[in-house]
Amino acid sequence: MSLLKIATPSEAQGEVKEIFQEIEAVFGMLPEGISLWSLNPRALKFQWESIKEVFAKDEDTQKMHAIIRYLVSERNRCEYCVSLNGGMLINMFGMQQEELNTLAKDLNSANLTPKNQALLELAMLSIKDPKEVSKERLEKLQDIGISEEEIFNIVLSASQMLVVNTLFDTFDVA
Repeated sequence: MSLLKIATPSEAQGEVKEIFQEIEAVFGMLPEGISLWSLNPRALKFQWESIKEVFAKDEDTQKMHAIIRYLVSERNRCEYCVSLNGGMLINMFGMQQEELNTLAKDLNSANLTPKNQALLELAMLSIKDPKEVSKERLEKLQDIGISEEEIFNIVLSASQMLVVNTLFDTFDVA
């Protein structure tokens, strides 16, 4: 239960209600974590659009984003997000808990395409030590065919997870 009063699907109104209905149609339920965003409809819309954008991508990209969300949450000890994203990796992508435990210690165990592996490494570096992201590092990514838009979006995705972890832990979303 959140420390803040968040709208339930039956209490939601206007744009929040519409977004909640769309989320329920996709997931078959409304996760409490997403409900927290009802306190700011503009932020809810942004968060939901970001989620939909990832789910519109190919399976390998979806898996990579779930791994990033999992690892960022693991690093920040956000139990709700570790559990949610770990469950997605197990149920949607066939990973085992042992693989997740190994992944938390070794990014190279992710079994991704070389491009997505490079993006995963950038995402994690960006939240661990952003000053270590150099022009040379970004040029190496571009040399293997990664666009500036992809580079920006993967760092945005990792950064968004930091925000989500902070909100969920601050307001005790469980």
